[in-house]
Parts: sequence; C-alpha cells; structure tokens
Amino acid sequence: MVDSNHEIQSDPVNDELFLDFFNFDFNFEDQDKKKRKKIINETSQNNFEYIPKHDYDGWFHTFIPVPTLLRSKEGPSQLKQSIEHLYFHRKFEESLRLSLEFIEFIEKYNGHSNEKEFELHNPNKLNNTREMLEIASRSALQLGDVKLAVNCVNKLISNEPGHMQLRGIVYAKGGHYADSIYWYIKYLQVRNNDYKIWKEMGHTFLYCYCHSAQLDTANIMKTIQEISHNTLTMQLALICINHAYRLMLKTSWATSISYINSRFVREKQEIEDLSSYLEKGGVNVEETMSLLDNLKENRTKENIIAENGLEGFDLEMIRWILVESKISVYEMYLVDQERLAKDL
Repeated sequence: MVDSNHEIQSDPVNDELFLDFFNFDFNFEDQDKKKRKKIINETSQNNFEYIPKHDYDGWFHTFIPVPTLLRSKEGPSQLKQSIEHLYFHRKFEESLRLSLEFIEFIEKYNGHSNEKEFELHNPNKLNNTREMLEIASRSALQLGDVKLAVNCVNKLISNEPGHMQLRGIVYAKGGHYADSIYWYIKYLQVRNNDYKIWKEMGHTFLYCYCHSAQLDTANIMKTIQEISHNTLTMQLALICINHAYRLMLKTSWATSISYINSRFVREKQEIEDLSSYLEKGGVNVEETMSLLDNLKENRTKENIIAENGLEGFDLEMIRWILVESKISVYEMYLVDQERLAKDL
C-alpha cells in the first residue's frame, strides 16, 4: 500500500531538465518584460507605411537585365506581366522604361538576316511589338510626353479597334488632328454605335479650330463660350457632338449601380452644355449638310480646306461623317449587329 501521507520527493535536477527540454519559463517577471517589448515593437512598426511584398519582390519585380530575361523560357511572359502590373499601379516611368527596352530588343535582333544569329540572340523568336507599343504610348501620355507617345503609335501596325482608338487619342493630343479623325473613323467603321468616339471627334474638331485660330485650348469649354464662329470645323464639331448625344440616349444605361448612373448624368450634361454653347455661338450645321452635293469638284475641295484651316484633311472623311450622322440611330444599331455577326 502507498502511504498517502508520504510526500513524493522530486529530483530538482530532473525538474530543471524537464523545464529546459520543453522550454517552459515560469518567471512571470520576464514574461511581462517580453510582452511589453513586443507591444513596443508592434507600435513602432505601425508608424511606418505598410508596403505589400508583391509591390517590391517576386514575379513582377526582377533585377535581371531585359535582354537576358527575354532570352529565358518564361522571361517574355514575366516581363509583359510586370509591365502591365507597373502600369496599373501607376508606376508609369518604370512601365515606360521596360516597354521601350522590350521594343528595342525586338527591333534590334529582328534585323538579323542570318537564321542562326537570329536564334542565338532571340531564341523565343519574339517579333510582335504591338502590346509594348500600346503600353509605352499610354505610359508616355500619362507622363506628359506626347511626342514620345506619337512616335510609339506611328510604329503601331494593327487593325484592332482598341489600337485605332488609341491612335485617335494620341494624335489628337499631339495636334495631328487629321490623323486623329482618320483613325477615329476607322474605329467607327467597325463600331459605329460608340457615342464616346463621336464625342471625341467633336472635341478634336474643336481643338483643330482653336489651334488654327490661335485660341486658348487649356479650357476648351470657356473658349467656346467666349469665342465661337460658324466655320466648317465648328459645324463638324457640332454634328459629331449631336450625333454622340443621340447615340448616348439610345444606349442601355438603366442600372441599379449609382456611380454608373451619376456618370451617365454627368456625361449627358457635358454634351448638352457643349452643344448649347455652339448653337448659341451661331454654329449652323445645315450649311455643312448642304456640302454633300458639292464635294465632287476639286476646286471646291481646295477652297473648303483653305478657308477652314483643315490642311491635311481628306474631304472623303468629312463626307463619311456627314453621311453617317444622317443615318438614324436604329439603322446604325442594325448595321452594328450585322457587323458583329460577321465577326463572330
């Protein structure tokens, strides 16, 4: 029998070994010190701005030189995704630098006539610069380098509607108004129901007028309010804006999402205000519509271009705008549906 009154004697040495082995610490004073230290460390860390690791490390960030990266198996995909990541995180300087290096690599090594040399320097056989030219031009625009953006889209060989739209935007920003209208029309020949592009064409004609008349373009709405003349350029601007308005009202905007509705109301008000300013300034679109029958005579064409500061414009573009703007919105919708069906 075991004597219940008998105290079991523990070996103090074994107790210490047991505690050490399992890392037990019964010194409560030390525990409090550790807790206080941890709180202080956490507080000091909170005073610094938190930067997610993926913003400076990992797949989207590498110090490998671009040529070396583009020769590796996964390098081109990694670099493309890195450039897109940088652009969408508004790091435009980096996205521009890397996209230009990507373009330079392709242009440099695609010049090799020797097949072995080509495979040696460009083992992935990269030859398409469209994506990089697009993101380079967009990055340049964001940084205010319009000249570089124009140089990029000049090299952009593509029939994709998005690239046509981009060229229209960039050329308008760079003051190449005829080129801008040309590419907007190319876009609209594929997607004629896009009211935004009709609106952009209207703005492009306004900028063209202000530029030829040496008027301030910093605040186009204010300039139009103060000075407005019934020229062909202004008439074309009003025709495009009015057509954009008709298309906009036919667009299915009904939604429960408040910010989309507010955007619709804001854009609609902007178009209404601009149209009102032009009409109050005496701009008469009926005069322009009467030109349709007179655009066949070469002399008439030359006079129209000279008198309205439309140097560089092809009057076939103007004819297209006049004809398309006379077509009803419903007819245009049917045409667009037919085009989409053919594309599918």
